Amino acid sequence: MIDFSYLKSHFSLLESHVVLKHPEREWLIGNGLGSYSSGTISGILTRRYHGVFVAIAKSQLNRYLYVPKIEETIEINGISYLLGTNKWLNREDFFPDGYKYIKYFYLDENIPTWIYQCGDIFIEKKIFMPYEKNSTYVIYRNLTPHENISIKIKCDVFINNRSFHSLNSEINFQTFKNNNKFEFYSNSNEFLFFINSNMLDSHLENLIYYNYELEEEKNRGFPYVENHSLAVSLETNLNTNKSFHILISSDPEERETSIPIEEKNIKQKNKILLKNWDTKKYQTPSWIKQLIYSIPAFIIDRSRSTYPNAKGILAGYHWFGDWGRDTMISLSGLCLTTGQIEIAKSILENYARYIDCGMIPNRFPDEGHTPDYNTADASLWFIEAVFQYFNQTKDKEFLKRIYPQLESILHAHIEGTRYQIHCDPKDGLLYAGVEGSQLTWMDAKIDKFVVTPRIGKPIEINALWYNALKNMYEFSEILSISNKKWNDLAHITERGLLRFWNEDEGYCFDVLETPHNENDATLRPNQIIALSLRHCPFNLMQQRSMIDICGKYLVSFFGVKSLSKFSKQYRGHYFGSPFDRDCAYHQGTSWSWLLGNYAIAYYKVTKNARVAIGFLEPLQKHINEAGIGYISEIFDAESPYTPRGCIAQAWGVAETLRAWRFLSERIYD
Repeated sequence: MIDFSYLKSHFSLLESHVVLKHPEREWLIGNGLGSYSSGTISGILTRRYHGVFVAIAKSQLNRYLYVPKIEETIEINGISYLLGTNKWLNREDFFPDGYKYIKYFYLDENIPTWIYQCGDIFIEKKIFMPYEKNSTYVIYRNLTPHENISIKIKCDVFINNRSFHSLNSEINFQTFKNNNKFEFYSNSNEFLFFINSNMLDSHLENLIYYNYELEEEKNRGFPYVENHSLAVSLETNLNTNKSFHILISSDPEERETSIPIEEKNIKQKNKILLKNWDTKKYQTPSWIKQLIYSIPAFIIDRSRSTYPNAKGILAGYHWFGDWGRDTMISLSGLCLTTGQIEIAKSILENYARYIDCGMIPNRFPDEGHTPDYNTADASLWFIEAVFQYFNQTKDKEFLKRIYPQLESILHAHIEGTRYQIHCDPKDGLLYAGVEGSQLTWMDAKIDKFVVTPRIGKPIEINALWYNALKNMYEFSEILSISNKKWNDLAHITERGLLRFWNEDEGYCFDVLETPHNENDATLRPNQIIALSLRHCPFNLMQQRSMIDICGKYLVSFFGVKSLSKFSKQYRGHYFGSPFDRDCAYHQGTSWSWLLGNYAIAYYKVTKNARVAIGFLEPLQKHINEAGIGYISEIFDAESPYTPRGCIAQAWGVAETLRAWRFLSERIYD
């Protein structure tokens, strides 16, 4: 028997009994271009987004599902072990049920690794994507030395050709074989991808498998029945002294590749990230290291012919694109904390090119069409991200280049821009919103129904506005630009912000001057954002009261609730139809990204970094529960705090890392 005790050092290790109990848990890897590979540990397809090879096509975030899964059969002395697992429509059990052969699953840094036990034989499988190549490698090794046992492996490769957002009833492609290489084309002869392998035998198949039942799509109220084509079968003897690989790629340069790219380039990047973090100095626990390994999946190439080195941040997996608000919130935690200074600069410069009417885009559509400018806070988060970048780098040349764009943002907000966003000269506060719009991060909308419109003067928008004014005044001084008006307006805004204090409740109004000419006293976490920023005008007594009340009624196990349970609109669970889920999205649902804000705000009020960092520690349990090695977007507000939404959310990971680094520096420096 093989000694697997060395695996105990892996934080992400899941043993067979855990896999059997939770076959729905998911793994995910990305390639830095927007392509990814993802599925359940068990092999069951539960989402339309699952696939061994989901690749960008035509435009950078127009992603296509090409290879949904590979199913392996191990034959040992004539006895077959089917390692695949499927859930079929109108059938309660799994067939085959190969997940029962999984002895261990773990992340080798960020490389998903399975160890299957078939009788006395142990088979290892790894899946990885080289950075900035549209390729997936699947590697198999026999870990058990046996001279007199015949061990064979057969890999059935299933194919599709559709947008990763949409299910289809027909699967259209053409296949051409050349030795062990298979090339796939659309019906209009457009090259899609190829499969290459060092396995001994290969042959074409042409079988459609109907009625895969996608459990998560069913739960989310979407179409949930899928078909896939078994296109290729690969077979070989699984010798103990050799690894066998399958290469799937849409990269033309990889067509002649016969030897798999080593894992070294992935692990080398991880080492650089950890070194820049200085894990020894800050006594970084293994679960935070695992989050650091996840960072490259979010940072993607956004280069165009005119901007060849542009970078972006993918908001979340599986279905989000690169969004302005999410990007600016995530930039510090994903890039600056790990010393990826040039990437941070590239992201800021890329968004600066798209400033229009004082606004950065909130969303770049998948198809690459005109960006959406429909947010009141993304541009203010942009200025905050510029401050974070300059504060770490002291890059005065960059600040000088970008200062005019920052100034244009402030002028547009003072004069007025889209959606009635404008500065009220009476109190220096920003007003934002029109009927039917959703401009803050609480942006759920169902057809024309806006769940949380928040029209008026929202607190976090104005806290960001106040910090933008203060930052701009500091930037002006650094660049020796005479601009006293930013400081004067900041003083007016500071007094205006004090209007948010609700003396009767001991916390802040969420929105001032709503369309009904009222102040919204709903207890929401947006005031925590105000507390976590560098400049906060509330006195210490007010800040402590806000921290205490939000801590008592909003802080949850893995995040911060979006609404107090004492509100009539409160919903403690996020499930059901799209309408039901959107109604719960910001009406109680707990958000992971806000936990970092709360921890930082708690420290600023109490100066107790060790207690503050404790608010983040429950996430250690979570990152093995949904998307392994990642932090989920949202959670149910009530026990058992089930993770929901995206299994890997950029700002959830980023704000956890930013807060952990911020607090660690105050503990260990």
